[in-house]
Amino acid sequence: MAHDKEHDVRYAVGLDLGDGESSLCWLDTTGQGPADVYVRGTEGTAVVTALGRVPLRPAAPSDPDATDVDLTDAGPPDTDADLGHHVVIGEDAVRARNCVHFSVNFKNRHQHTDLQAVQFAQVFLAEFFAKHPEVHADCVVYVGHPAGWDCRSVKAYLRQLRVMDVPVRLVAESQSALVHVRDRRAERQGDGGLDRVLVVDVGSSTTDFTVVEDLRPRNLPVGTELGCREIDAAVTRIVRADFEAAESKDAAKFTDALARDGGTHMLTLVCRRAKEAQFTGRDLRLQELRAACAPEFLPLVSLSLERLRSVDIPERVVRAPGGWADRFADTLTEVRGLLDTTAPELVVLTGGGSRMPVVRALCVAAFPEATVENDTEPSLSVARGLASIGRHSVNVARFRRDIQALRDRPEFEEAIRAGLVEAFDQAKRSLMTRLLERSEHLDADDEDDLDALIRELTGLDAVLAQLHARLETPLIPLVLGICRSYGMRDDRFKLDITLPEIIGRTISRRIRALWRVLRNAQGALWAAARVPQFGLMRLRGAKRAGATPKQLAALVVGLAAIAAVPKGVELGARQLIKTTLGNATLDPTEVDRLVTEVAEGISTQMDDRAQEVERFLR
Repeated sequence: MAHDKEHDVRYAVGLDLGDGESSLCWLDTTGQGPADVYVRGTEGTAVVTALGRVPLRPAAPSDPDATDVDLTDAGPPDTDADLGHHVVIGEDAVRARNCVHFSVNFKNRHQHTDLQAVQFAQVFLAEFFAKHPEVHADCVVYVGHPAGWDCRSVKAYLRQLRVMDVPVRLVAESQSALVHVRDRRAERQGDGGLDRVLVVDVGSSTTDFTVVEDLRPRNLPVGTELGCREIDAAVTRIVRADFEAAESKDAAKFTDALARDGGTHMLTLVCRRAKEAQFTGRDLRLQELRAACAPEFLPLVSLSLERLRSVDIPERVVRAPGGWADRFADTLTEVRGLLDTTAPELVVLTGGGSRMPVVRALCVAAFPEATVENDTEPSLSVARGLASIGRHSVNVARFRRDIQALRDRPEFEEAIRAGLVEAFDQAKRSLMTRLLERSEHLDADDEDDLDALIRELTGLDAVLAQLHARLETPLIPLVLGICRSYGMRDDRFKLDITLPEIIGRTISRRIRALWRVLRNAQGALWAAARVPQFGLMRLRGAKRAGATPKQLAALVVGLAAIAAVPKGVELGARQLIKTTLGNATLDPTEVDRLVTEVAEGISTQMDDRAQEVERFLR
């Protein structure tokens, strides 16, 4: 790997390592398009999770798709019995005529796993990376695990998968399907959100349930022992019982083939395909398998064919009393109990087993108030969701990095700085006007009274409202530009420029430091304004006392002389107020702190936005 940091990874690979079928998707984390689905030759997108060992041979020049993988160099050492053989997977394993070992249904909890799942994943990824070396050079692989597995099982599974030469992350399978559903619905603007959603992922080894409540997904601890391979096992028991009860050459051939290494696994696969054929309405065709499989397994395929056609799997096995359908219904009842009174608005069915009509019918019965929706390609939901989780995880990291870097962009910082300076100047202008016009003396000494008076005289509430509006104009386009680059739609996100309380406190504190000078100057204005009123009162009193015209004239001259002094005082007081406020500035360190506070408020809000996305990724 060329990069360690998650936000530098170019590709996200989603590997749905299923018990019955597996699939792989990948996407470019810098893009916004859908994931590409890996198609494995003629096998298609759903690869049967089968593993076989065949004698080691070099790939023939005429067989460019042949892949030899020596696991002694790629993972845990094989036993001596396995030396000289290589692992093949999928239909290659099913049809290997020289197969010395064959197995399916090997995805289990850690205490039962024999590393076959890891070997399958190694070969599958090695094959994919050989065709896409650019992805191998710069990727993280996301692998699904049953949501009901306990932490110990998940950790053990991760330790096993880490033998691969690429970074691996584990995510709950139903959680992955949920992310895929979320992405799919986001593309259709008419669809509702994911406020109350239940995702039911019906797989081969387990059935997983993830519920979204208040935008928070929660994996429910149920369904870990309810997988569709139980149906396969039940059908297998029916076929085996029929042949064990018979006494014929065919029965002997069947029993002999079943006893060979991998025989029970081959019969399970044959029964699984019979089940799938009946649920999809397709004819059970095993001719290709019969013609290509190892000769030792031929009786299992040929002799089982007619018997399987006579078994009504949906009725006799799935819907039988105490059968799979009853267990699934009981689990849905348990799920409903875990949801308390919060019923889902939407139930989404994913996983290969969701194609059985009984699954939908039982979910409709269990949640009659909900819309039940089948995924169009249920076998790919998990793989697509895993790749999408990779992209979202990378983009969340990049998003946080870009938002943090935004604070260092000159235009971002300058917009906040200029707005703060203008806000302080506006507060000063308002205060100056009020001080020069006010006639009563300012006499507030109590701290709380003084803060309230300053807030009133500066019009601080209006100043902060205008600052809020002033900052929105240059800053919102910068922030939303980053959001859009990560596919966040404007109509689903409203940015609010948060102004911390420290802005108002800083402006008030700066004015308070000037308050003694301003109060004394305004007091002089108050006294000067009182002298004319005092002279007028004296003149009116003299008239009432019967003063002569000569006495009144002398009084007027005296009062004029007295008034000449306060006039100079008033001019000086006005100039002192103007000079004091004109020279007042915010301290540069205060401005820096305020710029940081506003930027952090925006970053915090952006981080909350990122956390909304992350809630679907855990």
